Amino acid sequence: MSNYKYFIQEGNRFHLKTSRPIAIVRAIACLAIGITVYFIVPPEKKIGLWGALIFVFFALVNLLKTTKRLVIDTTARTITHKNNLLNAEAVYRYDDFEQFYVLTGKYLFLTMDSTAFFIFNQEGREKRVPIVVGLFSTRPVQDAINETSSIMGFDAR
Repeated sequence: MSNYKYFIQEGNRFHLKTSRPIAIVRAIACLAIGITVYFIVPPEKKIGLWGALIFVFFALVNLLKTTKRLVIDTTARTITHKNNLLNAEAVYRYDDFEQFYVLTGKYLFLTMDSTAFFIFNQEGREKRVPIVVGLFSTRPVQDAINETSSIMGFDAR
């Protein structure tokens, strides 16, 4: 039994780890900023209320991202993905898998973020399933892809 950085193994199923404590800290920080903006800006200026609502929205999005589920079942050769609590669960087969894809965003030669995706071909349509997101570097995203391909048995590919 191997020790994985991005996945938790339960028999032949591998569950993507979520960073709940970090998301909760970010949500609390967003709520604190929203409350601060609301009370600092005078009530006659509506921008204080709108600013506070935007940060409350950011807090809710952070909490919603903790409900992401990605399960790789090596026996059934399927990948089950649920992006968040509001989205439906989707099941993809290994046979539909085409490649991994890394999307990077750069600004002035600096990597701002990078996202790893599965690319599936289902009935002639390309489906992108996000795996992980990394900030300021592509190394963690590449490590997650290497770990995922190892779990799926695509090392020799």
